[in-house]
Formats: sequence, structure tokens, C-alpha cells
Amino acid sequence: MSTPTHLLIHHYTPGTGPQEGTPELESEMAIWAEIDTELRRSGQLIEGWALQPTHLQLGQTDDDSNKQVTFAVHALAADDDGAAQAIAQRMPHLSYGSTTIHRLMR
Repeated sequence: MSTPTHLLIHHYTPGTGPQEGTPELESEMAIWAEIDTELRRSGQLIEGWALQPTHLQLGQTDDDSNKQVTFAVHALAADDDGAAQAIAQRMPHLSYGSTTIHRLMR
């Protein structure tokens, strides 16, 4: 198994994007599965996690209901920042959400 080099953290604003039980969400989920399968086959996807919508947060926080929430994380083995960015740009939620890219320290 390759060592992960980058973490992609995916966010969206609640109430945006495809809604539960719709064909649009089913279509988007198929795209996510296709991307994950391709990245696993290439050895670039080390692990991916979908996150529960609820979480615990410690420390200071502002109570902004329009704030984006994290819904998924991908650990990647990418050749460089540009390769990680190219993968992130393929994510199907970017029209209503965002992805942050973090280089992992070794």
C-alpha cells in the first residue's frame, strides 16, 4: 500500500445540492463511486470516508447555520500538489460545495 500524501476534505452547505431520495442524488453517488473505483485501481486512493452529518466539536466555534460542513474525506497518494488538485477538481459536488487539499507531513 502506498503512503498517503494528501488529504481531500469535502464540504457543502446544508440545503444545497441534490436532495435525499432524488434521481439527482443517485446520479451523483454513481459519479462518486466511479471516481473512487478509478482512483483505487490506479493506486492513488488510499482510503475514503463518508462522514455522519452529526459531529462533536471542541473549542471555539461560531454558530453560523450557513457554514459549510464536512461530509467526506479522501486520503490520496499523489505525485505532487498539482496531481492532488486535478483529482479534487473532478469531484461532483463542486458546483454547490468545496474541497480543501492538505499536504500530509511525514
